[in-house]
Amino acid sequence: MLTGAMLGLMEQIGLDILILTDEISEAEFFASRLTRAQTLQLLGSLAKTAANLSAGARERMPEVDWAAWATLAIALSKPSQHPLQIWVAIKELTPMTLQKLNDYKKKQPQLFSMVP
Repeated sequence: MLTGAMLGLMEQIGLDILILTDEISEAEFFASRLTRAQTLQLLGSLAKTAANLSAGARERMPEVDWAAWATLAIALSKPSQHPLQIWVAIKELTPMTLQKLNDYKKKQPQLFSMVP
């Protein structure tokens, strides 16, 4: 049940990131204090949630790039030193993760179940 809630949270945060950054260029993103701050917070929450998933749950979804989320969590401690990594997380890692979670939801619905 906890796994299902955490995966649902990951999906919601990922969608929030996509909506927030949908039609923004890299230059606009890094020039925007508010959008950048909110997106960095959301990326941090997503990375933390991914890290807190059980190893068993992560092993059942090997196509999600868990290592990239762990690396991003470290980069987020000094975001100004890792702009490319952050931009790639926004435009590639997050959408890819959402796609893979959606695929796994179809293949392994029990992982996403909120029923005990």
